[in-house]
Amino acid sequence: MDSENKGKISKRITKKGTHNMSETQIIQHGNGTNGVAAHIRQATDVAGACREIVKATAQRIGQKDYVRVEGWQSIAVAHGCVASARDVERVEDGWRCIGEVRRMDTGQVIATAEGFIGDDEEMWAKRPTYAKRAMCQTRAISRACRSAFAHVVVLIDRNLSTTPAEEVPFGGFEDKQLNTDKYEEPTAAEVKEITAQLVEEKKTKDSEVKDMVVGFGKYKGQTVRQIARSSEGFSWLMWLNEQPLKNAPDGQPYKKDVALRAVIKAVIEEDKKDEIPF
Repeated sequence: MDSENKGKISKRITKKGTHNMSETQIIQHGNGTNGVAAHIRQATDVAGACREIVKATAQRIGQKDYVRVEGWQSIAVAHGCVASARDVERVEDGWRCIGEVRRMDTGQVIATAEGFIGDDEEMWAKRPTYAKRAMCQTRAISRACRSAFAHVVVLIDRNLSTTPAEEVPFGGFEDKQLNTDKYEEPTAAEVKEITAQLVEEKKTKDSEVKDMVVGFGKYKGQTVRQIARSSEGFSWLMWLNEQPLKNAPDGQPYKKDVALRAVIKAVIEEDKKDEIPF
């Protein structure tokens, strides 16, 4: 083996009849090569080899295309890895299991992730147990692959979302950030609705708003404290608390957004003290 190819092994596996994908390349870079350059070359080679099957199996949900488990598995195989799920179990609010990505040659685990099906998911609430267990494993596999190979999806097509398709609700994500690049004046109906909500809000003795109705996103119509009752809802509130506020024409944040943010921060602080009064 000459010096140019020393430390680099290329294997080619032919796989015909799968979405017109004539072959899947498995590229392994061993010791003796520049680590960063080798990983970049490998990711680029895998993106080229898997582009057809990943895009052919991608699922359009809402306005975006999401990679399905078949696409994630093809990327893993092209890296010389295999993805699987283990430890499926029933928990208090749904089903969970662990997804793993292992190297085929050594068996070394290079990535793990959790798959979860919640009892509060309308699409799955009435499905049989076997279907919930199966989807839980599918999500775990896709999530584990995503944690290891999301960069490859970007190389395949930057318009592909790296969120696994199996995790996306029907119709896509509807959450809207408080801050957008384009300023949009609230409609008269929205102003009237928010004003009515603010009038009805209960206040503490020191005149600070104790709770507040959220007027947007998938939790629209619920109060902050109602949302915080579920782990998913509380995580959404923590995410929302980190988003920048949208400014009004005068350059200052809208008062209703400031009030909402104050309530969210108060609820998060109360949770840290384990004293949230539901």
